[in-house]
Amino acid sequence: MKRIKLLGAFALCSLISISCETEPVSTDSFITADVKSQTGNGAPSGAHYNLNIIGVSKDKTSDMDGSNGHVIFVPLERKTKIELQEGDFAVLDANGTDGVAQFQLPAPGLDPYNVSDPGDADVISDYSVFVRPLGKPGGYANITTCADLIDSDFGGLLSGKFLSALNKSCDFGGLASVEQVGQDITMRTKGKSTFTNVTAELTTIVFKVEVDEDGDLTTTDDVIIEYIRVPIFDDIIDNEYWQYDNHGLKILQVRFYPGVGTDVTEGDMDWNNE
Repeated sequence: MKRIKLLGAFALCSLISISCETEPVSTDSFITADVKSQTGNGAPSGAHYNLNIIGVSKDKTSDMDGSNGHVIFVPLERKTKIELQEGDFAVLDANGTDGVAQFQLPAPGLDPYNVSDPGDADVISDYSVFVRPLGKPGGYANITTCADLIDSDFGGLLSGKFLSALNKSCDFGGLASVEQVGQDITMRTKGKSTFTNVTAELTTIVFKVEVDEDGDLTTTDDVIIEYIRVPIFDDIIDNEYWQYDNHGLKILQVRFYPGVGTDVTEGDMDWNNE
């Protein structure tokens, strides 16, 4: 289980302006909420932004740009590109049935780091992301964070010379993280549905990198594999998006909790998309 903590009041001051959908809760209780106190569904109590990704059998035809609602529509049985932009939480294009939707969210407040040695990198997020499947039992979705790699030196985080990124390619361009939100989390089973913390999977990309330790390309005995975790909107990457691969899931509820931090290192080396 990923560890979460409440950020201090000073950090919250910079986040309180986010246009969140909240449950009935005062500003004071938002700042002092005990994140160990669960709502009974696996998520923290307190203020949050709510996003519902709804699978539909028929494509939408209306213009949904700039709707700024809390819903994104996707096909029940196809892949959708949900483009990510930096800013306050908002739906910019709610119609993903044409293949592309747009969602805006803040930078997660993380530093990129080499998984073998995070050093003094900031690995506690400014907010946390939780998901749960809803609707008719039986469906699920796979969600992969994708982006273009534009700095193959990874800001100096590699222990040697970059040879190649071994990540899979995403269907809409760019490289796929080696971890994803998978069927084990999103499968809608019978009974009560609970939330799972997916902060690391949806706000960072993990690159699997082939590295030559001594930089001598004429030898191969010193080629190693390193994993680099990069947060969305970092200068190392560009054109970030979520690839939403739906397999009949009616509703995926996504909640963003400002001020609740997650240690993203706790899922390191538990990759499910290599």
